Amino acid sequence: MTATGFQPLRDIHDIEELERVPLEQRLLSFDVNDWIRHGFDLAPDKVAIRFIADGDPESPAEAVTYAELKRLTTQAANLFHSLGVGPNDAVLYLLPTTPHLYTVMLGSLAVGVSCCVNWMLEPSHWVGLIKSSGAKVVVALGPTPDYEIWEKLETIRPEIPSDVAILSVQSLGGVALEHSDFDILSARQPSDRLLFSRKAQRSDIAAYVHSGGTTGSPKLVKLTHQGFSYKFWANTLVMAHTADDVIFSDYPMFHIAGFFGRGIMAIADGMQIVIPSPSGARDKRFIENYWKFVEKFRISILSGVPTTLAQLSKNPPKGEDLSSLRPYGVTGSTAFPAEVARQLELICGVRMLASYGATEYTQNVAQPPRDGDPRYGSAGLRLPYTEIKIVELDDNGRFARECATDQIGLVVVRGPSVTPGYMDEGANEGILLPDGWFNSGDLGRIDPDGFLWITGRAKDVIIRGGHNIDPTVIEQTLLKHPEVVLV
Repeated sequence: MTATGFQPLRDIHDIEELERVPLEQRLLSFDVNDWIRHGFDLAPDKVAIRFIADGDPESPAEAVTYAELKRLTTQAANLFHSLGVGPNDAVLYLLPTTPHLYTVMLGSLAVGVSCCVNWMLEPSHWVGLIKSSGAKVVVALGPTPDYEIWEKLETIRPEIPSDVAILSVQSLGGVALEHSDFDILSARQPSDRLLFSRKAQRSDIAAYVHSGGTTGSPKLVKLTHQGFSYKFWANTLVMAHTADDVIFSDYPMFHIAGFFGRGIMAIADGMQIVIPSPSGARDKRFIENYWKFVEKFRISILSGVPTTLAQLSKNPPKGEDLSSLRPYGVTGSTAFPAEVARQLELICGVRMLASYGATEYTQNVAQPPRDGDPRYGSAGLRLPYTEIKIVELDDNGRFARECATDQIGLVVVRGPSVTPGYMDEGANEGILLPDGWFNSGDLGRIDPDGFLWITGRAKDVIIRGGHNIDPTVIEQTLLKHPEVVLV
């Protein structure tokens, strides 16, 4: 079924047809804040955010309209400006997903560089991120039951540069700290106008989003106004988003899929955002009530990480009305098993599109066509104006040759949303290749119809008796067992 009001996306020829028009003619602006202002003003009285504090669909939902969000964002931006934040300065924040996070995120984009950090990291990692980002302001959840963010921050205060302003947020039943309280200080600022003027250029940095950090120190990825602006257009196109969409904010907001897909893109498109819990999909109560949330709030886009979707496939709806759901949804991982995709389509009628992306690409760069065959197991087609090649590198890390159709090799990416690099220049070696290509470290192939198939990581290939073995063959077999949720 073709999305109403959007050009059909069925195959690579539709992608190529879109590229006949220069990208510059497609975009509203190359300044992220112009897109956000557009979202604010589409329907000021409409609810932008509904927030549920405990993962229970029957609990009262706090509502914030677009007009209120614009007013709060303006005050936040003016506050950050008063604390010395300029276009090249970062605001770093350590917050669970609440309406406050959106205000801080949007306010920091308006005045400088936005940097949302995993509040569950060890404080030693926070110190490194505060210093490497050059943050002028740190915003953190104040003393709050069941959270230790403020207490952890206090332990590293001596290591934080003395000129960094530290603000506290009262939320989730926590205590207000009068002299540092974000709400009190923001309320003193004008809400009807910005006290500074700014027009971002396409190469300006809009955000630092960290990548990795599971076992080592996370790296800050620089993402540009051009990259986000391009992805506002491209992702709205490939998913046929409209202001009528209702989407969960259940991803971690310190991941690119949360920051962009459930954050600034949803705002720019004028969607309604439902925050089912401050912990998102980590909240078991929310997952147990997932289909009830869909029914009550008329969610239109089914999405999630593979672990969440795998759990949902094993726990089907029990009579809930799911008619609000689009016939296609998306997951941000090519590790999404085809068996889970088929099961979800069976139980709720939604074709899940397994996109390919990374923080370094400002989220996805390939996705199955919404109006065509999803080819379960594939990463789909490249996004318009983005290039993906399969290559072999020589011993010096230079291009040796481009691989033939269906031949497995290294995946490299080039396009308007690819990062200009990491904050740590040393991390760019071997990653940023000549002529703007990015070394993904992934192995894959492109079939005769232009579909990308990711076969693994260069370092994850199983070698047995001299043969290279693709681990996905083993994984998909294991997934057929009813007691296996995810491999």
